[in-house]
Amino acid sequence: MFEFGSIVFTRFPFTDLSGGKLRPALVVSRDNGRRADVVLAFITSNTSFTDGPDARAIAPTAMNGLKVPSVVRFDKLVTLEKRVVSGKLGDAEPGWLHDAAPVFCRVFGFTLPAIPES
Repeated sequence: MFEFGSIVFTRFPFTDLSGGKLRPALVVSRDNGRRADVVLAFITSNTSFTDGPDARAIAPTAMNGLKVPSVVRFDKLVTLEKRVVSGKLGDAEPGWLHDAAPVFCRVFGFTLPAIPES
């Protein structure tokens, strides 16, 4: 239902757990057919985060379903049950996912494995 690279709409919790906000999020977990949960990265339309080391800009396209220029914040992740995801907006483009991989890995201190060109 929600595969790696899907862009979904869900209630994303505030980091202090005082509440949440409905917003788009990027699915960053794989093999989601065998799990009840998905791992999501925060997407914001606040483009002031574009130049941050933990974020990657993403332009709206028909494929990804976003309506405005946005930023994926790889330093803001959450694990949620799939049933609380409101729906799917679209899919991130394969080229964008490839280009975003170093940012994601850098957040967690991982060395980027060799990724073949799409």
